[in-house]
This record gives sequence, structure tokens and C-alpha cells, in this order.
Amino acid sequence: MNSKRFTLRFLGKPIRSVWLWAVFIIGLVGFAIFHLLPFVLSIYYSMVDMTDGGRFVGIVHYSALFRSELFLTSLANTVKFTFLSLGLMFIVSFGVAYLLHFTKVGRGIPKEILCLPLTVPSVSVSFVWLWLFHYRGHISSWVYSLFGTNLNLLSGANLYIPLLVLYLWKYAGFSILIYLAGLSRLPSEYLDAFYMENKSKWRLIQTVILPHERPRTFYMLLLNLIFSTSVFREIHAVWAHYPPRQLYMVQHFVYNNFIRMQYERAAAGSVILSMFVLLILVGLLIWERKCIHD
Repeated sequence: MNSKRFTLRFLGKPIRSVWLWAVFIIGLVGFAIFHLLPFVLSIYYSMVDMTDGGRFVGIVHYSALFRSELFLTSLANTVKFTFLSLGLMFIVSFGVAYLLHFTKVGRGIPKEILCLPLTVPSVSVSFVWLWLFHYRGHISSWVYSLFGTNLNLLSGANLYIPLLVLYLWKYAGFSILIYLAGLSRLPSEYLDAFYMENKSKWRLIQTVILPHERPRTFYMLLLNLIFSTSVFREIHAVWAHYPPRQLYMVQHFVYNNFIRMQYERAAAGSVILSMFVLLILVGLLIWERKCIHD
């Protein structure tokens, strides 16, 4: 009887090297200790009352959070920013990669420079943010010199503009490199076959390039889902614990409750945030599997 032996694969190729197995096992152990165990403990703390000797209270803390206007605001802001950032990241990164690959734009610029914003600390980014977008900053000064009116992008409904610009500036380079790597492997036969029947650039993108770049799109969205959950560091560097209401994220809610030693509320908030990220991840996996079968 033939038995299929389990083979670990990476990027579709089986891993047979002992060293790669060792790296995989070490990474798995590290993930279990530093990520999985804290998450399990968060679930535990979110379902007990530490002021009453660790008494099990079920979903009491979760129901209290969903009755809290502050938490609902932070959750709505997090959901809004996540979907806005992922959509804009796809459009910008794919568009820039397409221009860099199929045109002469930026042909002489080293592609490695695209990842430089990732090396900039969050505090330094916050200073640049204030320098540009403050009501006495450079952009406001330019607008005043041209139109005679002040422009404050760090208040009111304009707050999302500098935040999304900051996010795209810092993380788009990595996504552009992912798409450039995929476009460099696009078979020329696909392009030749398409141009024999059609000359439309939009049709080429829709029927040839985007299907070919689907695996890169999946990993790009997955990475930027992780990046979008860390943007609160830049917000915190500018406004500290309590940013404007439009930018108050679940991460701020968790952090502030942890500082006030309300560990059950902080744990419940972190679990809800993890469930939100997990739902998007499952949706991406379903989309990826569906595209493979189609």
C-alpha cells in the first residue's frame, strides 16, 4: 500500500534541507512562545474577573465593550482605515509597478530605494508629518501664499488625508517591489498572444497581468494588513494617548486600558482586533482558493 508522506513546502517547492527544517522549527517555536501563548492568555484574561480572584465571567467584558461608545468608535475607525489603506495600497503599488516595468519612467533609479521609508523610525516620521501638515507647516504656507487661506490637515475631516499619505509613503515601496518581481516573470508569449487580437492596455491589465499577479496581490494584501495594524504608532507619536476622535483606533483603546490596569478590557479589545484581522485573512484565503479553482 502506498502511503503519502507529509512534505513541508515553501513557495510550492518541497523543503528537504535539514537547515531549512531547523529554521522552520525555530520559527514555529518562537511564534508559539511570543505570539500564540500571549493570545491564549489574552482570551483567558478577557473572560475572567481579576478583581474577584480570577472568577470566570464569560463574555461579560465583550458585551460591555460593545456597549461602549468609545470602543465602537475605535473599532469603526480601525475597520475604515484598514479597508481604505488596503484598497489604496493595491491601486498605488500596482500602478507604480506597471509604470516602472512597461515604461521608461524611473528606469535609471535603483529599485532598492523604494524600501528606504521602512527604515525610518516612527518618531522621525511624526516630525515630518507635523512639519508638512501642521496649520503652520509648509503645505499650509504654500496654500496661504497661493489662495490666501489657511489649511490645517491635522484636524477635522481632513485628518485621513495625511494619514493615508504617510501610510502609502512608508509601506508602498515594499508592495511595488513585490509586483515588479512578478511582472519581470511575466512570459512574453502571453503579451504576444494578446497583442495579436487586442491593443487595449486596460484589457491587457484585466485579462493577462492581473490574473498573473494574483499570488503577488494576495501576499501584498496580507503584508499590508499587518502593516495597517501598526500605523497607530505614528498617530501615537503625534498625539500621544488620545488622538482626535477620527483617528482613535482599537490599538489606542487597548493601550490606554492596559496603562490604567484594566487588563480584562484591554485583553477583550485585543481579542476582538485579532478576530477582525483573522476574518480578513480568511476572506483573502477564500478569494485565493476560488481564483485558483476558477
